Amino acid sequence: MGMRANALASIAITTVLALALLLTATACVTSTRVCAGQCGPPFQLQVTFRPGTAKQAAVMVMRKCHADPLVIRAGQPYRSHSPGTPGQWTAIIYTTKMPIWARHIPLLTCLHRSPAVTLASWPD
Repeated sequence: MGMRANALASIAITTVLALALLLTATACVTSTRVCAGQCGPPFQLQVTFRPGTAKQAAVMVMRKCHADPLVIRAGQPYRSHSPGTPGQWTAIIYTTKMPIWARHIPLLTCLHRSPAVTLASWPD
């Protein structure tokens, strides 16, 4: 009977180890977050300026709104080459959060107060 008990114990240990490995693998797969957009900081807030806005005016808007606590850093305005907005100034602000309800966020309020800004949003 001793050999039979050893065989059963060996099978039980192997089964428990296999189950633990399977549960660990499953947990890794299910805990991995799949996202189609911005998954973690720094988040990119895209700021688009009106056509004809001078670069210096775009820089001033970025400096004025840079002091917000959400801001990690703000990039320099660059010429957009997107269809529909050729030659418009665009800039990226890197933030610590991408708030879901964006209505009352001081950073967006600051940007939208400027007549030079057309759009400020966190794209997908």
